[in-house]
Amino acid sequence: MRGALVAVLAAVSFACAHGKDDKTVCPEYRGQRCLAGQQCVMDKDRGCQVCRCEGVVQTGPDGNPTLPEPQK
Repeated sequence: MRGALVAVLAAVSFACAHGKDDKTVCPEYRGQRCLAGQQCVMDKDRGCQVCRCEGVVQTGPDGNPTLPEPQK
């Protein structure tokens, strides 16, 4: 149990900040950190991308949530 907690905390602390340096992402989303990944779409009215975090929707054999496979 302790190992799983450490793994989750490590994953959260190293979560991807996809738009950190991307100038096409709206400023308020550049620092967004997501555990399972980030989806961004262009907002034509604002002229920049708005982003949201993907949900953790998969479950492992033990019934606990798992991260989706990364996109290639």
